Amino acid sequence: MRQWKPQASLSLMIAIVLLILAVGGTMVVGLQLLQIIGLPPEEWPIDLGVFGVLVALLLLVCCVGALGYRVAAVLTLRYALDRNGLYIDWLGNRAVIPLDRISSVDIGATVEYLPLGPVQAIGYYWGQARLAGGRTLHLFSTLPPERSLIVTTDEASYALAPLDLNGFVSDLEQRRNLGATKPLSTIIEPSRMFFYAFWNDQTVRALLLVALFLNLLALALIANQYPLLAGAIEMRFDATGETMELRPRHQVLFLPLAAFGLSLLNTLLGLALYHRERLAARLLQGASVIVQILFLIAVVSIIS
Repeated sequence: MRQWKPQASLSLMIAIVLLILAVGGTMVVGLQLLQIIGLPPEEWPIDLGVFGVLVALLLLVCCVGALGYRVAAVLTLRYALDRNGLYIDWLGNRAVIPLDRISSVDIGATVEYLPLGPVQAIGYYWGQARLAGGRTLHLFSTLPPERSLIVTTDEASYALAPLDLNGFVSDLEQRRNLGATKPLSTIIEPSRMFFYAFWNDQTVRALLLVALFLNLLALALIANQYPLLAGAIEMRFDATGETMELRPRHQVLFLPLAAFGLSLLNTLLGLALYHRERLAARLLQGASVIVQILFLIAVVSIIS
């Protein structure tokens, strides 16, 4: 089996520069937050400004993860050929295209719809675009579709950018003329390293986003009211609703922190269970939403 690296492009350099900037921003904002929580808890200047710093840190961490993934994906992107198929590998994933199903090989295609638009130019072109007539174009290229090698089958088209374009096309045609020795299926085999099946589950994703939103909402409510709270607040009640104990006001922050910890635990358990018990994994994420709601009610009760 022979392999080809993708062509070098400006998109990779853009991704690397943005990744460096995102890492730098994460460090700056992270240090700012560490300076705040490094004070004695009684002196924490919690307000909406600090909440904004926390949200900025979360967004920067997400950017670092997304950009890091793109850089790693393009650095590991490879095209391979044998007598039976064309294989596209990246980060442990593999797309398989049977040679006997390839109907044409061309340069460039006019795209009717490109997911994420200009963001596609960061790192490499990925995902599914739409060509005129509704045909799907699977993107595995460091070049825009107009300059990519377009491999077309009966079901869809694929955008590639092998470094030695002429050598790749020549080898592809020679292997097609030889004929396949065993049948292959057109398939994309995801790597288990990143738990794609779990993250791509729409129910799981929706529940995770709702749980995160509720957790941030609880923090926002606390940040908004924190400067107005007394030094000691009512945090424990008996069966009749009477106050049993007063606690320092900073302890109210432990409620959303505990809720986040439980949600994180459920997410890890869901990752472990998903391939064997998808329903159980989804129920765990639903339980995270319920936990967040209960803790949110407790926060509202305390701060009001």
